[in-house]
Amino acid sequence: MKVLHVIDKSYLGGGQTSVLRLLQGSPAAGVETELSCRDGGPLVEAARKLGTTVHPVPFDKRFRPGPARAVAEIVSASSIDVIHSHGLVATFYCTLARKFFGVREPLIYHQHGFHHHNYDRATIGLRKTIERWVCRSADAVIPVSTDDAERLRSGEYANDETIRLIYYGIPVPEPTPEDVAAVRDEMQLNTDVPVVGIVGRLHPQKGIDVFLRAVAIVADKSPAKFVIVGSGELEDSHKALASSLGLNGRLRWAGGRSGAPFLPLMDVAVLSSNWEGLPFVLLEYMATGRSIVTTDVPGCLDAVGPDEAEIVPRGDERAMADGILRLLADPDRASTQATAARRRFQAHFSLETMTAHFAELYEELCP
Repeated sequence: MKVLHVIDKSYLGGGQTSVLRLLQGSPAAGVETELSCRDGGPLVEAARKLGTTVHPVPFDKRFRPGPARAVAEIVSASSIDVIHSHGLVATFYCTLARKFFGVREPLIYHQHGFHHHNYDRATIGLRKTIERWVCRSADAVIPVSTDDAERLRSGEYANDETIRLIYYGIPVPEPTPEDVAAVRDEMQLNTDVPVVGIVGRLHPQKGIDVFLRAVAIVADKSPAKFVIVGSGELEDSHKALASSLGLNGRLRWAGGRSGAPFLPLMDVAVLSSNWEGLPFVLLEYMATGRSIVTTDVPGCLDAVGPDEAEIVPRGDERAMADGILRLLADPDRASTQATAARRRFQAHFSLETMTAHFAELYEELCP
């Protein structure tokens, strides 16, 4: 079984990370993979390190026929059995390849969430029309959460015959003791006080401003230290907010890097997002047995419930602060939830579980 993964961009965002995980885990499920995406970028480098054949294609949003023709040529030359396409732009080109360039192989549309709200209002109608077209042309449509699956149905994008909910799966983060010790020393996160942390881009989606206001409340009632692992367009405004809240002596800014070495240091790990599909960082919190406070974003609720985490309304810093303080004050509650979260991760969100589900789907779609 040979599968071609297709995605337009080659940076490492959420969809690209999912592709990389599938490239990493598929061989154990008996699936050979190749990749098509834009040339350059960390996804290409990481895929080649795994030994994956990469076919550069200049995907863009001008919707020219060239990339679709290139996909068709790759499918033919590499004897591909299934096309697994990620995101709307790449799947549009794969659909064109089937409509106009003779591709007959099964097509999977891995949606990775609804993103129309991120674009100019003048283009939203067109994007929705294109999404309905590719959904109805694909042999299977993969949402990443129950909420996205319901939106596919209610918006008449796809029906139950083609919708297949398959959750993201990740390997368990395993930083070395040396890496953990290095960031502990660098950030001065000593073991004598609890650490409350968050891993996420400094972007409106992630609600880091709410986290900052919450930890300002926590700081008045706990000796905890705080750490933010991430970078982004709101860095200057978030740092100004932190300063105005009097957090400069207690808050550490780690910048954009892997969150893995920081996770063992976090007594409470927070997700303050305003919207999500199914966030990888929440799965990382679960996999490493962190005590979790998360907003009630539908995608997050696919991963955890009240048995596994403190669930708080999005945008509510006081409720978030109360959730953090409950876990800091009650180690038994924190430990019980963390154990339940890790157990749920192992049952539903491991890399092995995800790749096995896709291997079954590939077999089902092949003639």
